[in-house]
Amino acid sequence: MFEFNSAAVEEKTFADQLELPGFEASDYVEEKSSIFSVIAARFFFFLLLIADIIWGLFSAVMLCVKFTLSLLTLFRIPKLRAGLAHTWLSVKRSLVCAIALFVAMFSPALGIMFSCMYFLMYDSDGVDEIVPESLRDQVKSFFPS
Repeated sequence: MFEFNSAAVEEKTFADQLELPGFEASDYVEEKSSIFSVIAARFFFFLLLIADIIWGLFSAVMLCVKFTLSLLTLFRIPKLRAGLAHTWLSVKRSLVCAIALFVAMFSPALGIMFSCMYFLMYDSDGVDEIVPESLRDQVKSFFPS
């Protein structure tokens, strides 16, 4: 006389069983996880920005030291000149990363776009030095062979 259809039975959470008008538990869970991911992303961008500022200060100090030594030797030592050029490049990379990370704290996609644009257009060799090895293959797929 009565048939039990197990496919028609839905599993509901406790909040769904309350059936509050205008409130769905799934919306609350999605909103809660969305807020957490936004806060976590901003926090990690901030930590990276702090690390980048430390890297930039170290590079700036090294640039001053190497520039002073180069001036004292009248730029005659080739290894010192090469080191000076590499340190200048490191300072530029640090500035670009700092700008991109600062922007990424407010708009992650735009900040990542800034850094990708710089490295794609001006410093494709920087990918080997800046991008972590786990992401390097994905980033290199953007570069023409």
